Amino acid sequence: MDGPAGAAPVAREAGRGTATPVAAPGEAPTAPGDPRRVVVVGVGNSLRRDDGAGIAVVERARPLLPPRVEVRTLSGEATTLLDAWAGADLAVVVDAVRWDHPAAGGVTRIDAISEPDAVTGWGAGASSHGLGVAEAVALARALDRLPPRLILLLIALAEEGQGEGLSPAVQGHVDEAVALLVAEVTAAGRL
Repeated sequence: MDGPAGAAPVAREAGRGTATPVAAPGEAPTAPGDPRRVVVVGVGNSLRRDDGAGIAVVERARPLLPPRVEVRTLSGEATTLLDAWAGADLAVVVDAVRWDHPAAGGVTRIDAISEPDAVTGWGAGASSHGLGVAEAVALARALDRLPPRLILLLIALAEEGQGEGLSPAVQGHVDEAVALLVAEVTAAGRL
């Protein structure tokens, strides 16, 4: 299993700045009075092999998510992540990362609110985005800009470099990551 100490190893798995709510045209992403705003963010660059895994997962999940869930794909710059989850009750962020230790590969689920120490072991230099998800979480914590619930689904990189398409190792686990993402969002709707 994969991930830092304290993280919940879940399974194996393995964009750019577009923000696309899934709500119907002319409809707000959340209805007035709706207590839950859910944002799903796929982080990565689909032209850098496995770095596009976060985007691939959220795009595959998009038709399976409730219509009021906001789905975004971002390059991973820290402040854009803070803006993306601002005002959300739940944010689920999917990204591909390098671990500081040998990883078995796969998807690691981290609850960044209840497991703050688990948001380590893949920080600076682990994301191909420069300042990435770990730095965004640390910055948001320092600025008191974390959402009430922040779930990270981190996918172990297998191949990096230029080119489209995921490696077979990572591609083989996209459906499992999609299932985890959909389960997180579905569970939030029952709270």
